[in-house]
Amino acid sequence: MNFCLFVIDIQNGFIAPNTSHVIQRVKSLLEQNLFEYVIFTRFRNTLDSPYVRYLNWNKLFSETEQKIVDELEPFAKLVFNKTIYTACNEETLNYLKKRDIHQVFICGIDTEGCVLKTAIDFFENNINPYILEYYSASNGGENFHQAAILVLSQLIGRSNIITEPIDKFHFSKYL
Repeated sequence: MNFCLFVIDIQNGFIAPNTSHVIQRVKSLLEQNLFEYVIFTRFRNTLDSPYVRYLNWNKLFSETEQKIVDELEPFAKLVFNKTIYTACNEETLNYLKKRDIHQVFICGIDTEGCVLKTAIDFFENNINPYILEYYSASNGGENFHQAAILVLSQLIGRSNIITEPIDKFHFSKYL
């Protein structure tokens, strides 16, 4: 069975004190070459988005904010753009189907937003999602991050939350 890594929205506009630590963690994960398939997502806000209209959130419009962070950009060979929380859409589902991928590992920013929504949507499309907690973060801080992990453990299963750093010696237990 094939599997892949989704790196969700680790972009300049999402990097702040509560999320900056995740960059080096994800970089060290990517440097291990554990995943044949690595998919980055890039959130792009629009003037008519629900984030602007209902939340009055006016970020991620500029190319600078939307850019994948410099430290990870060399690994971003495949980037899917999105304008909503989830990375689970027709484009990504077709990509996974063509490669017979039924298991995805998910990390990134924000745990309670795009990471959570993506995981649940993949689960509901019969793709087994694993959350890489150590490699995820929330701009809302640790309380939001942990709240998302708690909700995800209920919705996709506690065994699908990987809390520790992973390496090539212990990775196979999740496959």
